[in-house]
Amino acid sequence: MKLNIKMMVLFSVIMLMALFAFSSFTIEMNISGSNIYTTARFTNMSTSIARDLEQNINMMHMTANDLSKNLSFTSSLNQFVRDDSTDHKVGAAARKAALQSLYQSSLVDQCYRVSFISLDGSYITSLPDKDFAYTASPEDILETLQSNLISFPESDNERFVCQFLAPHNDIFAPRQDVKAFGIVHPIAHFGNIIGYVTVLNEISTLDHILDFIDNTSEVEVQAVFDDGTLLYCSRDTSRDYPNTLPMGSMQPWNDSKAATTLEVLHTRIESLGLNLYIAQDKQITVFRNNSIRNDIIKCALLVMLISFALIGAISLRLTRSIRLLTKRVKQAPDKNVLLCESPSAQILTETVTAPGDHEIYELELAYNEMMLRLRNSTLNELNLRESTLQAQLNALQTQINPHFIYNTLNIISAKSLENGNFDVIEICDQFASMLRYSTDTRSRTATMLEEIENVRSYLLLSKARYEDNLEFFIDMPDDLQNMEVPKLTLQPLVENALTHGYDGKNVLRKLSIIGKIAGNTLILEIRDNGTGFSPDLLEELQKRIADIEADSSSIEDSGSHIGLLNTCLRLHYYSKGAIHVSIRNHHGAVVTLTMPIVE
Repeated sequence: MKLNIKMMVLFSVIMLMALFAFSSFTIEMNISGSNIYTTARFTNMSTSIARDLEQNINMMHMTANDLSKNLSFTSSLNQFVRDDSTDHKVGAAARKAALQSLYQSSLVDQCYRVSFISLDGSYITSLPDKDFAYTASPEDILETLQSNLISFPESDNERFVCQFLAPHNDIFAPRQDVKAFGIVHPIAHFGNIIGYVTVLNEISTLDHILDFIDNTSEVEVQAVFDDGTLLYCSRDTSRDYPNTLPMGSMQPWNDSKAATTLEVLHTRIESLGLNLYIAQDKQITVFRNNSIRNDIIKCALLVMLISFALIGAISLRLTRSIRLLTKRVKQAPDKNVLLCESPSAQILTETVTAPGDHEIYELELAYNEMMLRLRNSTLNELNLRESTLQAQLNALQTQINPHFIYNTLNIISAKSLENGNFDVIEICDQFASMLRYSTDTRSRTATMLEEIENVRSYLLLSKARYEDNLEFFIDMPDDLQNMEVPKLTLQPLVENALTHGYDGKNVLRKLSIIGKIAGNTLILEIRDNGTGFSPDLLEELQKRIADIEADSSSIEDSGSHIGLLNTCLRLHYYSKGAIHVSIRNHHGAVVTLTMPIVE
């Protein structure tokens, strides 16, 4: 799987987990907040309803209490009740005086109707309607009064001497469909009960008080006294709420008659003995919660789509450098580009990644460096192959009919033996030994003893040429005779010293080969007493030797000291860089070989 797809999958999973957790938390918080809001809203409704209803009842009670303490009003009522004259003039005058006292009360104007009903059913009422004859009999009036009485809760407070009058049809109204409610207060004259004062308000007052709700189509309000008498219901039919329903919080309640479940807030007005129920259908809450859940899910889906797009764009952007580098690696330069010296080889150092992607940019730089090393290594390998091929060609040239050379040397030795010329015999033996050593291709390595004997043969041949003008000294530890070294390690270096160290001058040539052991390392020094290297040549040779050891140079020409450089190159590749060559001037030229001791 590609890295950008892995990143998209990983980021998407993390985003979905975070979005799921946040959405779940948000849904729970919103639903919980909505339920708390509903409870607080219903609690505020019940508080407002209870406050307004108590204020209304208190106003009616104050009106009744004010009238019961009005001596003029009670005296007039007493005369009205006790009038037993034939013409009832005294009763009519008393009735008129009582009505006058009734209208003089400022509290009466705050009520719908205030009436006085005697113990035998006689009455005086406010708001008399002209041309209207009340048809209700005294018995009906007393029956209506008694059947709608509701006792207040017991209390020592004076205000609770009266009783509540449940909603009923106002028998004194021209239209019998006018409903009213109120209180009934006993009226006494000098300690004797003479009747009752009823203070009424229209049922529309209850509508105004108990319809204190913010949505009449969803919320139901019902007020019921402790004895089950219904004071108010916002619906056409009342519900049978139990008095035992817990108060103070929204409670689920199943209405078996209507086959529905409600959420009900039950509160109680203790001063009136009244139970107040504010309810709404459970499905409203379910619908609201589902709406909240759906809205949050829609928002989450929108955020998810936007997040997917952003994750895709970010993943592509973050992996752009990796994709470009991958493409470049797949399109690695071919051999022609690696070996090319032209400007086209600059592709090896070009970058396709952005420096802002630090790690990938560093990786590409490392890749470029590796490609450059590969190019140098390839060039060195090709040069080494070319050098090896040239050496093989040279070896082939030297191996032309070696038996002919050996036979020729044998003939020379035989003739010299006949003539007693033993020097020539020695020269032939030394040359044959060197020839046999250098042309043996069965192995590229030899022991240190064999290498020393070969260079000794070369020096003896050279001494035959230079005679007394050549002195040499070889000092090699005896315990290194079995040490393995490449063939022709020393002879080319000795030949280079004899050939280039004296500029053709006929002087005494002194040459030494000294080996020393330092730990597990052998240090070989080849010294001569010649003119040494010129400063420019020494600098150039030291640079080329350093390039060889850095794998960045090869033998590409046949200039001076080719034997020295060729030997350095062979030793470097043979030992994989373990053998080091250094040159310097010290009373002549000094070539130092440092190599690990390998038995």
